[in-house]
Amino acid sequence: MGEKKTAAITGTQSAAKVLQLLRMVGAHHASGIRLSELVELSDIDKSTAHRLLQCMLEEGFVEKIGTSKAYRLGMETLQWGFSSAGMEALSERFRPTLLRLARITDDAVFLMVRSGDYVVCLSRVEGGHPTKAYVVEVGVRRLLGASACGISMLAQMDDAEVHSVLSRHEAEYSRNHQSITTIKKAVLQARAVGYSEVSDVLIDSNGVGCAFPMTQSWWAGLSVAVSQHRSSPERLRHIADLLLNEVAQVS
Repeated sequence: MGEKKTAAITGTQSAAKVLQLLRMVGAHHASGIRLSELVELSDIDKSTAHRLLQCMLEEGFVEKIGTSKAYRLGMETLQWGFSSAGMEALSERFRPTLLRLARITDDAVFLMVRSGDYVVCLSRVEGGHPTKAYVVEVGVRRLLGASACGISMLAQMDDAEVHSVLSRHEAEYSRNHQSITTIKKAVLQARAVGYSEVSDVLIDSNGVGCAFPMTQSWWAGLSVAVSQHRSSPERLRHIADLLLNEVAQVS
């Protein structure tokens, strides 16, 4: 009986350490975190931390970033985070906000969430004025920096994290005809005013976006897509004010 109780206690302690490490990896998902940093932050001895990380690595809950020694969340963890039940609840929570913004602006309104180096469209409400931005369907993933919400999320990171994200995907940005220099300028502007503006001639649409934290390390964003013929500077600023007001209430 005593042996069973001891085994149960040991198992519980191991589970607690796994969750502690996973939480820390999640908090540093964007830039990654090394084993030595995890040991220092968690006070878990190096051999135990390494053993637990290897187990999570094999099961897909964490992964190595390229050839570096840094860890980030793996697909198994991200899939849990984007489980249908959790995302449906989040969509329902913000449904009144999207409906209100679509009614006021008469444009397409989107709820986006961050997933690693990407943003995912979680929900969309269409206004009365159609725009080719409707190609952004629910579930579509776009690189951070490739949309209004993505720019706003990059603006919440420090310069080192921004550089890391952009460097990892420089080839993909280039294929999408996006300049790293231009993205960095947009990030600086978003930091200065609290929201982002992007223009996409190919889909005849301008976007305005604001990001806000759902947890310490998980960000979401609201954006509005506006046809270019309806995109006067005054109107885009008005839409930005609406988004800033909504984000302030959420925060």
